[in-house]
Order: sequence, then structure tokens, then C-alpha cells
Amino acid sequence: MAYESDFDDLMTQTLTLEPRSAIDKYTEETYGTATSVLCRIVGMPKMVRAADGREVVSNGHAFTSGPSGATVKHRLTLPDGSQPVIIRVDSFPDEDGPHHDIIYF
Repeated sequence: MAYESDFDDLMTQTLTLEPRSAIDKYTEETYGTATSVLCRIVGMPKMVRAADGREVVSNGHAFTSGPSGATVKHRLTLPDGSQPVIIRVDSFPDEDGPHHDIIYF
């Protein structure tokens, strides 16, 4: 089954992801090239299990149009310019492979 274009109709926002490229001796992080990702952002507090196993409250999450490649080490920039920490990324496949991600922040 092909990727459903109707799913993309829900993606009315854009977020930016930057992969962490290094941490210097002063623990300052540097990031690589930014990529824009179509998404749907939902600002809804929710209890989630973070990547390190802790239970934390997520202030929102974003459904991405297609797989984003995001990890908890990426820097996330939302449309309003805020840069919340990524708590967790869940990837969802369909019968053809990767379909979309949910990024919790």
C-alpha cells in the first residue's frame, strides 16, 4: 500500500530538526545542518516514559509527515521559535516500511 496523501493533509505546520554533531570539553553542544519537517503539533500534556526510562510529563507532541530520523539528541525548533527538549521519539511503520514518527517534547 502506498503512502496515504490524506495523512499529509493534516500536516499544516513545520518544525526544524538539527542533529547533534559534537560536545566540546565545556559540554557545549554543536549541531549539524537543519532540516524542515512537515508535522502536526498537539499541545497536550501527557505522561510518557522518556528514552532513559523515567516517567515525565510531555508538554506536547508532533506527528511527522513520513519518518523524521529524529532522536533525543536532535535539537527541535517549533514554529513559534521555542526549542523544547525531545523526550522521546516513537516510529510507526505500515506494511511498506517507515510511515511517520511522534516526537514528544
